[in-house]
Amino acid sequence: MIKKLTFIGLIISVLAMVFAGCNDSVSHDERLMEADSLLRDSGTRPVALDSLTAITAQTLTSDADKAYHSLLVTQARYLNYIRFTAADDSVINIAVDFFKHRSGDTEKLTRSYLYKGTVMEDLGRPDSAIYYYKSAEASAGQDDPFNRGYAQYRMGKLYTNNQAYDGREIEKLEAAVASFREAGDNHYLMMSLKDLGAQYRYRKAELAEETLNEAIALAEKEESPSNLISCLNTLAYLYFMQGEKDKSYNYKAYEQLQRIKALKLDGLNVGVYTTFASVYANLGKPDSAEWFLQLARQQQNNDSALRHSNVYLESLSQVAKARGNLLDYFRLSHECDSNSFSAIRNSDIVNIMYSELSFDQKHQSELEHARRVRNYILFSIVAFVILSLLLLAFLLYRRSHRYDQLVIELKDQSQNQMNNLTDLQNNISEMKINDERLKGFILSHTSMMRDMIEACYHEPNNRITENVKRIVKFQDSNRENWEKLYDYIDLEHNNIMTLTRENYPQLNDRDLLLLALTCMGYSYIQTAIVMGYSNATSVSVLKQRLARKMNLDCSLNEYIDRYSTQK
Repeated sequence: MIKKLTFIGLIISVLAMVFAGCNDSVSHDERLMEADSLLRDSGTRPVALDSLTAITAQTLTSDADKAYHSLLVTQARYLNYIRFTAADDSVINIAVDFFKHRSGDTEKLTRSYLYKGTVMEDLGRPDSAIYYYKSAEASAGQDDPFNRGYAQYRMGKLYTNNQAYDGREIEKLEAAVASFREAGDNHYLMMSLKDLGAQYRYRKAELAEETLNEAIALAEKEESPSNLISCLNTLAYLYFMQGEKDKSYNYKAYEQLQRIKALKLDGLNVGVYTTFASVYANLGKPDSAEWFLQLARQQQNNDSALRHSNVYLESLSQVAKARGNLLDYFRLSHECDSNSFSAIRNSDIVNIMYSELSFDQKHQSELEHARRVRNYILFSIVAFVILSLLLLAFLLYRRSHRYDQLVIELKDQSQNQMNNLTDLQNNISEMKINDERLKGFILSHTSMMRDMIEACYHEPNNRITENVKRIVKFQDSNRENWEKLYDYIDLEHNNIMTLTRENYPQLNDRDLLLLALTCMGYSYIQTAIVMGYSNATSVSVLKQRLARKMNLDCSLNEYIDRYSTQK
């Protein structure tokens, strides 16, 4: 019964473990773990890349370490602003394949999806990139808000870079902001707020201003001039856009640009210079605006790229407008509109949207399948538990019923045993009575025999006396009678005859007879008559000889007394 219950409990435990699932913890190479730690700090990322580059695949013994190394190398190259090539795709695939199929490490699988997406972006395959970003978001789930937020941030950037101005980019960036708030990561929260504010400025100016001010506050707290300049520039551009309707916003934009000047001016990116140019042009300072455009051309060092940049063309148009050159203003504005229209017709954005839709449908199908499997397993476990409980109840009932029967049987057996014990006690009592009777009978006959022997000694010439001597004399024909007498002597003297036979096998029948007669208290004369000796003195000599034959350290009588006094 206990074995059955143990077996049932074991099965339930195993099924519960399978249903709950578990992750195997793997111990990785210390060099890889140290490099992973260095990648978390922007100041030590070049050191991490050098360390990872020095590690070769031959020095890594396990597949888990090789996959981990592939992940960290790809991550280090991305964080050090190294553009990916087709070779990098095969490297990150090692990590994706291992952590997807052969490991329970969800965090590393999520990162593998993330950096697989960045590789796809650099290779010009944004539709594949969005698929892996979605995979990373799903893999991170609710337990990893940072990686979930980073996947959402990358998707928001991907939609923004491909001019998807249909609200998808805002949806992704808002989700990223919520995730980074949950994770407590102020750096990426600031980056997400900055990009989200940049998207809000086309639809919700007030919300854009609020969002950008929060990003600026985080950048100041982070003490990162480059990030602060980027946030201030985005806010300045927001005010510039509002300045077309309300001139007072041009001065607000100018104030933000002065804050940028107070931080740093040399080496700014093209976007900051074009914002300076646009704001100064709106303020009626075309010469200053032209100077900033010259800085933008020097920074970009590629006139063709600038001619396809809407912010640059917009700054040129604002300068033309400030100088009163309306023809150039309308031409440049038309060129901006053409670029925007071309961006809208970009086939990549359609592929990205289709890829995300395809992933959502597939993921929803997988979730539905997993839900059905989970419900089936749950139903199976519940059914198994119910059946087990029913079986247990049935077994307990059977056991209780058998127990009642067993109690009745035990009572009957106990009563029978009590009756048998009573009978046994009665039998023992009868045996004791019979034993006492037997002892009395033997003692009376022994006493009578001794009297007869004594009488024969005093009447030596009587015919009856001679017959008595002949009868009591030890002979081979009456040995069995003496053997029966030995049993009685054992009762009286603690098995002296049996133990003496066992301990002294060298003794013959006459030696044993002498020992028995002595135990019975026969005198020398009585012993001599029984043993057939004419002289009673011979008995004393025979006793001494028997003691020596047994190697006793005492007389024969003392040997008998020792047995008689034993308990």
